[in-house]
Amino acid sequence: MPLSPAYAPARIADLRAAALIVAVTTLAGLVLGLVWGWWSPPGPAALVVGGGAFQPDETEAFVAADGRYAVLAVGAGLCCALVVWFARLARGVTAQVAVGVGSMGSAVAMAVAGRWTGGGSTAGAVGTVVPRLPVSVHMHGLLFVQAAVAVLVYGMCASFARADDLGRPEPASVGRERHLHDAGGDGDAAGGLEQPQFPPQ
Repeated sequence: MPLSPAYAPARIADLRAAALIVAVTTLAGLVLGLVWGWWSPPGPAALVVGGGAFQPDETEAFVAADGRYAVLAVGAGLCCALVVWFARLARGVTAQVAVGVGSMGSAVAMAVAGRWTGGGSTAGAVGTVVPRLPVSVHMHGLLFVQAAVAVLVYGMCASFARADDLGRPEPASVGRERHLHDAGGDGDAAGGLEQPQFPPQ
């Protein structure tokens, strides 16, 4: 059954809100990247083996950097989901997809910004020692943490919502005549008699 023309503006508004969510969340990842680069310990010294390979010193710097990244990612995913839910910018699947996509963009932006601003270098001749490697995410699965947390938290908010329509009433339906019907005329509930000249059976 075709959708009501009145539904189109609401759908467009949801898509615009989703684009805004993705853009703002991704930009927030750049700011978090600055925080991560500042918060993480300096990268270890490393021997340049060749072919882009390095032999780093025995240190906990990699684990510490990944741990701080995970903390920021979890916090960002939680905040993103709650802000989108309570701000009511969009609702339902559209909002949840936007939260997930935006959080993935934020996670990548945070990793890139942290690497660029955290100091360190990989430049060096084979056999020389690089005094400090850049900050980077070594456990690549951490790139999915923010999106997983955001989607999970938003889904829980939707699951425990008081209203089944998540605060967004369903649009009116349209019949074959291309005009709005009430619930009874749409067959969803008892409506008027189609042949009033005959008594109800």
